[in-house]
Amino acid sequence: MNIPVTVIIPMRDSETTIIQAIESIMNQKYPIKELIIIDNVSKDSSVELVDNFKKKEKRINITLLKHKVNKGVGGSYNEGVKMAKTDYVVFMHSDSILPSGNELKKLMEPIAKDPNVIASASIMLHPREIWEKYNFWQKCLFARTVGIKTSGLNGKFDCYKRDVFLSIGGYDVIHYGHHIGIGSEDADLHIKLQDMGNIALSKAKVIHLHNLGKDYSFWALMANRKFMGRSYGKLLRLQGRRLGFKSLAIFGIKPILTLISFIPMFFPLSLSVLILYAIISMNIMYRTKETLNNPKIILLPIITIFFLYYEVFWMTEAFFLGRRRM
Repeated sequence: MNIPVTVIIPMRDSETTIIQAIESIMNQKYPIKELIIIDNVSKDSSVELVDNFKKKEKRINITLLKHKVNKGVGGSYNEGVKMAKTDYVVFMHSDSILPSGNELKKLMEPIAKDPNVIASASIMLHPREIWEKYNFWQKCLFARTVGIKTSGLNGKFDCYKRDVFLSIGGYDVIHYGHHIGIGSEDADLHIKLQDMGNIALSKAKVIHLHNLGKDYSFWALMANRKFMGRSYGKLLRLQGRRLGFKSLAIFGIKPILTLISFIPMFFPLSLSVLILYAIISMNIMYRTKETLNNPKIILLPIITIFFLYYEVFWMTEAFFLGRRRM
């Protein structure tokens, strides 16, 4: 049985990817009752592109909601779910595409088979051919994830039972969100949903494009590291007791590396470990001809180590600020 769904796509300055995202939804061989696109004060041509697409598209009812204030991804999803006219809602990022016309069907299969499944997650791909289109700094951003499959409820292509999502208040936009410079609302939501029913990992795949423009800067990379550091810190503060050992271990690697570097008895071993970390974490940058020939590669080990301390600083800041809204 095919269960009709509402697809919700938030966007902000997504002119390089939004039409590809919409078209991949339109190509799905599965009943979609409506598509809700929520713009968060885009300053590029995103809104114009969607407006033009909407005028020509007759297969699916498309609603374009234009915010006057940026409510972030979580706030937009919350609003879209309240507007939805179906029992199940599908979230998709504006910088993602579906690799085939069967991905939505695959996403819904666990829900159709088991009434106890309240959410279904996809497998996220970051292919090398996409990574190779980026400039140097954007390549640095995704150096650790290129070619790797990851899964979980990350909002890039997930399905949720509408009434359950609303019953827990949706995404926590008080403690998390771009409007306060802290993410991890997806991980927080996942933890809360575990108390409400089964969460399934489907066979559906989604490709993360990110931004296909050529203007990604070092300062954008720096802002991302701050954002991720604060995100991890706040999640550890609020949900640390419910995170599994594996997640806690991953979060603890960077603070441990920075801590041992300040202990004199570990020097020069600690310096060697930091250099090794810088090379291993960015190893694809040193194995790719284009990046290896870029003069910036000389500074990359120093920059990588700097970002290690930078991210841990902001992680610590967010952790000790606790429940205060930042």
